[in-house]
Amino acid sequence: MTDASVNGRKQDWLAWLLLIPILIAAAVVGFFVFVVILGLVLVAAAVLIARLWWLRRKMRNAGASQTLEGEYVVIRTPARDGGSAEREAASTETNAGTVLPQRGVRDKDSR
Repeated sequence: MTDASVNGRKQDWLAWLLLIPILIAAAVVGFFVFVVILGLVLVAAAVLIARLWWLRRKMRNAGASQTLEGEYVVIRTPARDGGSAEREAASTETNAGTVLPQRGVRDKDSR
């Protein structure tokens, strides 16, 4: 054997001796990076699912329990054709069906 082949074998052995711990360290670091990223993805998914559940629950409860109650008045403006304008201007309806006279308009009975 020549000296070149002996030196080549020593260098191969030395390279593998240094390369194996570096590969093991890279694998361990890669595993922990993977675990951290997987954990972040799982937490983000859990937060998203909880938020969607909360919004759906809120919308379901909003339709069932929150009923808007109140009184309103329908005011009709006079029609431009002139045919039914006097009748529409003479009264205003409420949600209870009561007819209230508008100001300045007199009923036929009050003359």
